[in-house]
Amino acid sequence: MKVMIVDDEKLARDEMRYLLAEEPDIEIACEASSGREALELARSQDIDLIFLDIQMPVMDGFEVVRALIEGEKMPLIVFATAYDRYAIKALEVKALDYLLKPIEKEALERALNRARESVADRRDFVRRLKKLTETIKVGKKFLSKIVVIVEGKASIIEVDKVALLKQAGHKVEAYTDEGELVANYKSLDELEGDLDPDVFIRLGSEYIVNVERISSIVPWSGGNYIMTMIDADDTEVRLTQSQAKLLKNKIEGVY
Repeated sequence: MKVMIVDDEKLARDEMRYLLAEEPDIEIACEASSGREALELARSQDIDLIFLDIQMPVMDGFEVVRALIEGEKMPLIVFATAYDRYAIKALEVKALDYLLKPIEKEALERALNRARESVADRRDFVRRLKKLTETIKVGKKFLSKIVVIVEGKASIIEVDKVALLKQAGHKVEAYTDEGELVANYKSLDELEGDLDPDVFIRLGSEYIVNVERISSIVPWSGGNYIMTMIDADDTEVRLTQSQAKLLKNKIEGVY
């Protein structure tokens, strides 16, 4: 089978190429770093199978599939992504194979075996694929890392290690597993739209909170609350009643 690997991250493409190298019947015909490039290659080459990332800038994986379904050439598709919320939906509609990153060799083998069986008759595959693309809408690709300043030099940190972001004058402070750092941003406004709203919530003009990093929220004086974060310093933040209510609605069971 002729295979195309599509992912906007080179490291992910290299990993997939490495995993496929041991398969004697697999020929890696090409790679693409964007949805548009993938679409052009799929239309110009005879591709049997595409390993396709979903969340990519400009044109996401489902948009690629919708465009291919409308054309004459329809390769088999195996989605490969780090976002399991799409995998759950794919399973619900019994659509097709779905690999979650980091990809395990056993899961890849199962996907390849099913693809080999589906090469002969693709009509049922196309029907199920069309159902999936009509069911799922892909959201924006959110930041997985942010830039911080460590000892005067720019460094990269995973956003899931950030408990709290605080506006401090003309800079943003990041409260992390490694302590309090200065993020390489001038305001929370620069960051807010690029952070996953299911995880990060804005509290007024001063804070963005990682709700998965809240240790506790307890009543304090004057009807206010104290929120303790899970970071290097167990940072405490005073909340108003309205802020506490907002967080309570966001994450049940915190207090």
